[in-house]
Amino acid sequence: MKINHLTILGLCLCIFFAACKKDDDDNAICDVEIPAGTRFFEFQNDSGATFHAWTNKADVIAAVEAQLNLPLEQRGQHINGKIARIEGNCAINQNWSWYFLPDDWVVADASIELCDGNPQYVEDHLEDYLAIERYCPWGSKVLKEVTQPF
Repeated sequence: MKINHLTILGLCLCIFFAACKKDDDDNAICDVEIPAGTRFFEFQNDSGATFHAWTNKADVIAAVEAQLNLPLEQRGQHINGKIARIEGNCAINQNWSWYFLPDDWVVADASIELCDGNPQYVEDHLEDYLAIERYCPWGSKVLKEVTQPF
């Protein structure tokens, strides 16, 4: 059987498209519906660790903007909200395996101690935080608004 350059090219293209299809399938679980008006924010906890949260709720956005209008050292409100596990290998919250539900977080002046902790502690004890359904890192503050991070 004689193999010509068109046969080899066709075979290479089949392999290439099959590989692309697989990547698309893997990323399909990363598809996140972003409602109109959604804004993204980066928060930093007092240890320097950062994480993202996003929302389209006007009252939450206004509260976050009020914090951003203050100098960093005067920002006294922290994030408090329900978190969920990130399924698959999606990077929707930097390297963390959890994220704040976009419609269920606020910035607060005070929260109960039960939901406090640094992001790495949450990562290491995610089942506990999912069970209490809140994460409220007292030492966190909004750092900046960011473009869609994923």
